[in-house]
Amino acid sequence: MVKHVVSWEFAQDNKAANLTKMKALLEELPALIPEIVDYEVGLNIKDSELAMDMVLISAFADEVALQGYAKHPDHRRVVEELHLVTTRAVIVDYKV
Repeated sequence: MVKHVVSWEFAQDNKAANLTKMKALLEELPALIPEIVDYEVGLNIKDSELAMDMVLISAFADEVALQGYAKHPDHRRVVEELHLVTTRAVIVDYKV
């Protein structure tokens, strides 16, 4: 199994609305992309300079499944929207 973890820092313009919108868009993906084994999206609740605004923790059977997810058109659509409203992303992929 492969875990895929992404956290984002959002731009200040319309931040609350963008967080809500992007969380909802990400949460639609498990119904659209069969490679997803597990998928969780969370919004930050900690007030810290080190904190990111949103996190995705997902799981895939293997690296091939993760690559299929990354290339899926619905995933690409959401990534393009994320790029419009975020200022930074941090990604970690690891084997379990």
